[in-house]
Amino acid sequence: MCYHFPGNTIICHLPRDGQLYKALLSIHAKLQQSRFTEFYTLPPPSSWNRTVFDGVCNQRRKVGVWPKDLALDAPLYSCHGLFSEKLCKFDPDIQTPLRMAVAGIIMSKAGIRLDLAPVDAAEEKRLREPRDRLSELLEIRAKGNESYVFHLALAYSFGPGYPDIPQEFELGLPEIFYFDGMFALHRQFHLNENAGVK
Repeated sequence: MCYHFPGNTIICHLPRDGQLYKALLSIHAKLQQSRFTEFYTLPPPSSWNRTVFDGVCNQRRKVGVWPKDLALDAPLYSCHGLFSEKLCKFDPDIQTPLRMAVAGIIMSKAGIRLDLAPVDAAEEKRLREPRDRLSELLEIRAKGNESYVFHLALAYSFGPGYPDIPQEFELGLPEIFYFDGMFALHRQFHLNENAGVK
């Protein structure tokens, strides 16, 4: 089932040719065949990603999570336009690959996710600095950036381990997406695509 939950976000997709993607495919297949699907929905593998910056959700319109330079009652397409205007020339100053490790599989009332961690202190700094810069550019207060838990959602709760999941993996450049729900992400462009264009 797909729920209407429009907004925008900046994510790094999980590469389909990577070890983690391939390992998660078998987990996804097992979940699809289980009774789990009676209670939760599974995003398609093509949507697996790590959030760089949360962006906005149409249903969450309040100070701090909506751009300061846009009226709280502005239509969502105005926010999409504002973000595209700002981001098309934004240089994230990120060198790929982005190296992360799987810190654990977390089951909660919200579903199942992989908690992710940068592989070392240098990578930690490299991953968190763009979030601060995006918060300033988009005029959305990113609370607790230093404690934000990077994650990858598998379902929107189970105990067994999956030893085939690699400990480390890589990500490509961040991309800006618009969405109508968590199952329909529409890519606009990579953040460095038009950097320096006047």
